[in-house]
Amino acid sequence: MAAGMSRGALDHRLAHEWQALLPSVYLCHPGEPSRRQRLVAASLYAGADAAIDAIDACHFYGVRAVRPDELLVHVLVASSSPVRSSRWVKVRRTSREFRVCQTERLRYVDPATAVIAAARTLASERSIVALLSDAIQRRVMGLDELIDVHRQGPRRNARRTEQALRQVGGGVWSAPEADFRRLAESRPALPRLLYNPVLRLRDGRKICPDALAPDAPLVHETNGAAVHRRQDLFDDMQERHDALTAAGFTVLHNTPRRIRDQGRDVITEFEQCYRRLAKMGWPDGVVLLEDAI
Repeated sequence: MAAGMSRGALDHRLAHEWQALLPSVYLCHPGEPSRRQRLVAASLYAGADAAIDAIDACHFYGVRAVRPDELLVHVLVASSSPVRSSRWVKVRRTSREFRVCQTERLRYVDPATAVIAAARTLASERSIVALLSDAIQRRVMGLDELIDVHRQGPRRNARRTEQALRQVGGGVWSAPEADFRRLAESRPALPRLLYNPVLRLRDGRKICPDALAPDAPLVHETNGAAVHRRQDLFDDMQERHDALTAAGFTVLHNTPRRIRDQGRDVITEFEQCYRRLAKMGWPDGVVLLEDAI
């Protein structure tokens, strides 16, 4: 109207060409809006100081452990903002300052804020571990940043995220590895294992086993391709197995599905091996370079 269009012309376009996506926000063509158009519309609706939040921001930063709902957009606004959730826009409010990443048309909350906000929407600790470990392994942010944002947030829906942060902080880099850790911690006969420690073998090569007994030449490996994004020099699982075996370790392998569905058998087999190998120590020449615990 400020540009000179009459009320009648606007009504005609709204009836035949345009569509109201949100209060005071219109899409100037018929048909389903694209994902980006929904993000832009949500930003226009929420105001210039708002930012895309949670899972939607995670996706922008390349975190793939969670997938956005194509029909829902999350935004973060200041607690003083009058904006409320509307239709397919989910509004979260905060009283603390938040950092943003500015693009040409959109603003996104900083990566750590996005990941913690997304984590608090997830229903299981397992899925939260997957999200946190994915973000850290992709080097989107560090563990310390996540812990800092988590501590600054409200206590509501915080328990599962806090437990998942402890898992990731203890060296667990995937949900299947977290499943194995829970099994191991349920057995009093097993010591506290080392998760993803960095070892130097006798020949000088470095390797990072999934789980390692602290006083026995015993390793557990989770055979999921998605969980082996780590900084050791062994990209091939068979090469990792052969190197550890040649160095003198007993290496047990299990798939994420077997750990999940046959956990009792998995941990019983590991415990039987541990009882046989306990107190033997690691093979000569093996040095612990980094203890993830």
